[in-house]
Amino acid sequence: MIAITGFNSRITQELLKLLPANEKAERVEATAPIHTEADRYLFCHGTIKQKATQWQDHAEIAESLFINAGVTIRACDRILAENGDARICIIGSESGFRWSFDGSYAAAKAAVHRYVETKRMMTPHQQLVCIAPGIIGDCSMTTTRLDIENLSERERLHPKRRFLNAEEVARWVHFLLYVDTGYFTNQVV
Repeated sequence: MIAITGFNSRITQELLKLLPANEKAERVEATAPIHTEADRYLFCHGTIKQKATQWQDHAEIAESLFINAGVTIRACDRILAENGDARICIIGSESGFRWSFDGSYAAAKAAVHRYVETKRMMTPHQQLVCIAPGIIGDCSMTTTRLDIENLSERERLHPKRRFLNAEEVARWVHFLLYVDTGYFTNQVV
């Protein structure tokens, strides 16, 4: 069984198409207490503001840090403490490396990346990885953005002249959680 936050996300919907026929996928609300009995976990939720950090109030910044880092780190700590066979993949963001117009989002993703790189596994069977994609063209975080000119320029300057798509990210998730033997851990891709 795989437990997934961000069940309605485009990445999750693409991943569901790749799962083995007998695999059960369970929807988990990001802020709900998570059970620790699943074989695999995907943390694929997040929120980004349509305004720069300096224009966000304290509550907006706190919400971003809580949703984008706090709930994931808390859940992973619990899973790894109680499930010696857990395999976990978190969707991070390139913003955690190169910043973003929403600095609270970028700071939260940077914290998640560092957590993944430094979290100690309790058993050799556990796996904790993060995928930090660039802009995903067909995800709602991109399709609902207001800075269309900035997006167009970023796409034009990208070496591939296009953005990543959710299916490509889902294939990475599938590989890490279902194909890889689990040796690949404490890494941000």
